[in-house]
Amino acid sequence: MQSGRVLKAVEDIQNSLLSYPLWLSLGWQDIKQRYRRSALGPFWITLSLGVTVVMMGILYAKLFKQDIRFYLPYLATGMVIWSLISTIINESATVFIQAEGIIKQIPMPFGIHILRMIWRNVIIFFHNMLVVLAIMVFFRVNPGWNIFLFPFAVFLIVLNGYGVGILLGILGTRFRDIVQIVASFVQILFFLTPVMWTASSIKNKIWIIQSNPLFHVFNIARNGLLGGEIPWNSWGVVLLMTVLGWGLAFRMLVRYRARIAYWL
Repeated sequence: MQSGRVLKAVEDIQNSLLSYPLWLSLGWQDIKQRYRRSALGPFWITLSLGVTVVMMGILYAKLFKQDIRFYLPYLATGMVIWSLISTIINESATVFIQAEGIIKQIPMPFGIHILRMIWRNVIIFFHNMLVVLAIMVFFRVNPGWNIFLFPFAVFLIVLNGYGVGILLGILGTRFRDIVQIVASFVQILFFLTPVMWTASSIKNKIWIIQSNPLFHVFNIARNGLLGGEIPWNSWGVVLLMTVLGWGLAFRMLVRYRARIAYWL
């Protein structure tokens, strides 16, 4: 019985990955539908983010007494990376709820709905990266060889996003209050993560920041773009988080996969 459920869970993940033409198309259709009849389409998000980053960068550079040439690229990369992470976490809690109609009518791997959601947000992420690239070019930021580590950092974010999608998707389907709890938690996490502020400003309390796994995610992703030092322990923490997160998510999928449709 247990081995059968494990096999079903493995097949769900495998078949969802192999069905990439479907979830790639569905994710792209989500973007087109959301910005239908819009002149700029998803670039409205990019424009809004660009204006926000510039205004906040000028203000907070003064408040934090930071050099604008350092702080604005720092803030831009932080906001873009945070936007990807926070949106994936928030939408994971409703990923199966939003796909209720499809789940009840068409038999398909549950992972397809998670990959569809992640792909949709990755598309927006690449649109938002135009803001980061423009600021990096303007301030002549040279990332050096670290730029080749950035794709691996994004891949780990996406890989963790799949695991989070399974975990929160199942919990959010069973307990609808999870949606509000996750939204509140993400908002708190924003202030505990060095998105707008620098870790160096904490000084003697750096161990508090290092206990936040997202600090290490930002270390490998942001420093890959800006050319800063990337401690190897940050890669280790993120890889460990990926293994543990996937272990928990897979256990949830094995145990509750068959109940998802009944909870909708």
